[in-house]
Amino acid sequence: MNILAFFLWQQPVPPAVNSGYLNMILLVVAMVVIYFMMIRPQSQQRKKQVSFASSLKKGKKVVTIGGIHGVIAEINDKTVELIVAPKTHLTFSRDSISMDFSNAAYGQSEPTAADKQQEDNK
Repeated sequence: MNILAFFLWQQPVPPAVNSGYLNMILLVVAMVVIYFMMIRPQSQQRKKQVSFASSLKKGKKVVTIGGIHGVIAEINDKTVELIVAPKTHLTFSRDSISMDFSNAAYGQSEPTAADKQQEDNK
């Protein structure tokens, strides 16, 4: 019983004198880590997306955010018209084009004359 009373009635240990500085340093380090792990990569990705949207040209194969593949038929300031099938044109916002789908973008060689002829025969 005396041992239990001893532990229950002990005075709390006073905090270290420099613990405020340590907490401040840890807070700054955490903010730096958050910046380099989350904020900076996101802003770089947004810059790439904006430059890609401004470089769109007629005839380029692209993919929309929703996964629709098509070829650019017309480009306006804010909209892009895609050909997704013969005689099927869809209009999208320029920001909804997510990536280039041309063969060069994926490291593939351009289709040969035999490939083009085979597609024409289909």
